[in-house]
Amino acid sequence: MKKEYLRRFIKLAVQPMFHPRVPFKVRRILMKSAVLLQRKQPGVTRSTVTLGQVSAYQAQVAQASETQVLYLHGGGYVFGDVATHRQVVDGIALIANATVWMPTYRLAPEHPFPAALDDAFGAYQALLSQGVPADNIIIAGDSAGGGLALALALRLRDEGQPLPRGLVLFSPWVDLTVTRTSHVFHAKRDPMLLPAGLQSCAEAYCGSTPHDHPYCSPLFADFSGLPPVCVQVGSDEILYDDAIELHQSLLRANVTADLQVFDGMWHVFQLHCHQLPEATAAVTQAFHWDFISRNQ
Repeated sequence: MKKEYLRRFIKLAVQPMFHPRVPFKVRRILMKSAVLLQRKQPGVTRSTVTLGQVSAYQAQVAQASETQVLYLHGGGYVFGDVATHRQVVDGIALIANATVWMPTYRLAPEHPFPAALDDAFGAYQALLSQGVPADNIIIAGDSAGGGLALALALRLRDEGQPLPRGLVLFSPWVDLTVTRTSHVFHAKRDPMLLPAGLQSCAEAYCGSTPHDHPYCSPLFADFSGLPPVCVQVGSDEILYDDAIELHQSLLRANVTADLQVFDGMWHVFQLHCHQLPEATAAVTQAFHWDFISRNQ
């Protein structure tokens, strides 16, 4: 699929769903239509399993390595499931030669913070209880799921739990105060997100918790002691500053971190892995980064 065609489709069909006047339940129904754009990849075995206290989508490839990827989907903490993220999960399984688990964590506003984090924490603990070494686990996520992945790593560190091999974050949403400059100045360039839509999602997820709580907005956290982090972002997206400032903060905390910026690309374009060449290349670059791909 050509980038220009997909960009126009997202602008016309997907971006309106992020308007704050669209009820969250309606957004969930409409976003399920995203499955129409996705292809089932050959060579992937798919199943639904229980991981912790929630169900999870599992993608496996034959003769996979010992690497296990815990993937946390995006969707502003208010929507997202297999219908919206199957293609990228399958793509990661193929590219990383790994088993990928995507838990269906609870969504806001019905289940505000810390429900999603609790579910992600439980899913990670479930992998450990199955005998998976922490060093074989990569935590990954996109958008809100990228922020959730980082929050999970922070909580694991804070509670003295075994840390994963590394993190892969696609267009992570790490500032729920929605105060970054790009949240405004990139609004016309990003075909997917709307600043007002971000604000409504932040309010739904945070509830009575301050938006700058480090487990809600990891950009305000101390990152000391975290494992290597790969951050990807498109040059045209409104979360551009989230990624840039996150990378700078990680380096200041002496965390091994890699920032990969993709010119002319929009928010979470990686979802179109094995459909859009730029997306496939980006996912490959992330999971073949030395600090992530070791032992595979």
